[in-house]
Amino acid sequence: MTRHLDLSPLTAALEGAARSHAEARRREEQRDLSRLELAMLLRRFGLEHRTRSDAVAKDDAASIPAVEADTLRAGVRGELGLLARLARRHDPRYDINRHIAVMRLARWLEGGRSWQLRETAPGSGRSKNQRFRRAVARQPNGPPTR
Repeated sequence: MTRHLDLSPLTAALEGAARSHAEARRREEQRDLSRLELAMLLRRFGLEHRTRSDAVAKDDAASIPAVEADTLRAGVRGELGLLARLARRHDPRYDINRHIAVMRLARWLEGGRSWQLRETAPGSGRSKNQRFRRAVARQPNGPPTR
């Protein structure tokens, strides 16, 4: 008489392992792409190769020498000003993705947070409206709530 082997637990375990491995690879590739994005932005604003590679490897804007960091911040501020003007004029050269990337770089340079951290999940429109209403209600001279 032959025994029947139930392979469903093994199959489920293998599927779970494959999913977790794929997710780990996806996160690793995302980190690599994020580092590459930071390096290209720093290169675009004229940071030297050695300084750029150190800053990207450490994910720390404080590792950039003060003189170069000041020059970099000035360039980023100028770029943000240009992008804001292009956006206000509805200029066809305006690129929202570029604006987002430069804003992230500006926050990173100010030491606000790690480059690797992503924005939180945006949530639904209703949740955004409720957060806005709560923030306005907390202001001392804010408009009355409905």
